[in-house]
Amino acid sequence: MIRLGNGIYISHLNGYILKIVYLGNNECEIYLGDEYQGKAYFDYVKKKLNLMEKRWNTSKLVYYKFREFQPSDYTV
Repeated sequence: MIRLGNGIYISHLNGYILKIVYLGNNECEIYLGDEYQGKAYFDYVKKKLNLMEKRWNTSKLVYYKFREFQPSDYTV
């Protein structure tokens, strides 16, 4: 999780970008991409995101590029 200015935190998890905006009084808003998801307790969200980031090493994910199957001339 990366802390930006003004209480904004960014996390990249499984190809998704989560944006956490700290509002004060242990309350935050959660955005998935740019879509608002709801409010939650900041301590709980931060703890869970840190655990997920440690458990899932998303830096080594390989994105699969879709390709159509090509028929081969090989027959048995």
